[in-house]
Amino acid sequence: MPIKPRKLETMLVRAGCTVETKRGGSGHKTARNGSRKTDLPFHGAGFEIPDKLVNRILADLGLTRADLGL
Repeated sequence: MPIKPRKLETMLVRAGCTVETKRGGSGHKTARNGSRKTDLPFHGAGFEIPDKLVNRILADLGLTRADLGL
């Protein structure tokens, strides 16, 4: 099930990640979990992140869906 970027951001912070706004108004944020990092897309109010991309983001951060309660 697709997920809104803000909800994913909140879940990642609760799982111990840090989320930073990128410079230059790129429409993305950087999520970090220890030495791992990835980009989170924030493309507008109606945008939802597809499941395949959510799985890729979690893999980049070394997390699983169970870690977030999904």
